[in-house]
Amino acid sequence: MFLRELLTNTRVGRLDPKEVPVLQGEQPIAEAVRQMRAHSHGSAMVCRDGKLIGIFTERDLLKLLAVGKSLDQPLSTVMTSRPRTVTVDDKMMTVIQLMDEGGYRRLPVVDASGSPVGIVDVKSVVHFLVEHFPKAVYNSAPRALLRARDREGA
Repeated sequence: MFLRELLTNTRVGRLDPKEVPVLQGEQPIAEAVRQMRAHSHGSAMVCRDGKLIGIFTERDLLKLLAVGKSLDQPLSTVMTSRPRTVTVDDKMMTVIQLMDEGGYRRLPVVDASGSPVGIVDVKSVVHFLVEHFPKAVYNSAPRALLRARDREGA
């Protein structure tokens, strides 16, 4: 029961959303890649007039590279438009549910006006859980080791 209480009472702001590059939709993909590398992060937020309009991730980049697309085209042509977002006041449970249901590894965090604050990612959520439940996380055997490999007995 403690886990449920923790996840429903803790707000996203507690994770200190990570700063990531903030770019304009007209900027080339190559610039997003440079900035993502400089920030050591796998995503960039795309804004217009200070408001979030999209997100560009390394998954998007890999898809482009796989089909040989140019990195000179504008971000707005390849970004994920109107991504799911959370605010610093949303509950951790909401973040986990959105990530689980949508298959997201990152969620942009925006303020009440839709301006970017940062990114909350799976890594941040896992670190949060380890901080509160270190024994449960560090002492769990991998799934492969939880199954019997050989029959026992006669």
